[in-house]
Amino acid sequence: MQRKNQVIAAIAVVVAILMGLGLAYLARQRSGASKLQDTLHSALTNPVEFAKSRLTGGVGLILRADSATGSPIVQGVGVGSPAETAGLRIGDLIIRIDGSPTQGKPLAQVVQDIRGFTGAKVTLTVQRAGSTNLDCVIPRSSWNNLRGINFKQ
Repeated sequence: MQRKNQVIAAIAVVVAILMGLGLAYLARQRSGASKLQDTLHSALTNPVEFAKSRLTGGVGLILRADSATGSPIVQGVGVGSPAETAGLRIGDLIIRIDGSPTQGKPLAQVVQDIRGFTGAKVTLTVQRAGSTNLDCVIPRSSWNNLRGINFKQ
């Protein structure tokens, strides 16, 4: 986990520098580019958070531990989220993440396993009442894109 955070921080710094240079050039080319200047300011003042909010994300789920089994169960699905697009529903029991069983894992670890780099995909195997196990391949969306979505619960 610490290695992953170091990699994210290193990527964040490189991305922030490159974006800063590109945005500075664009800002000079355009007048009245206040949104662009705000983005540049954000990238330069807090590059790690700037990159993290754009390079990492999730799928738009709210999970809870099932009272009977302790396994993660979908409690909410974001309207318009990648999870909803992939067909996840409230009540789905997540039994595998990228082929790895969720049985016995703490909920926080399950959530962390689902989160990751924006654009990458995660495969969730779900058990749904009245059907066989389903594999849902879900692209992760950035935190910026997921911010403010409404959840069906």
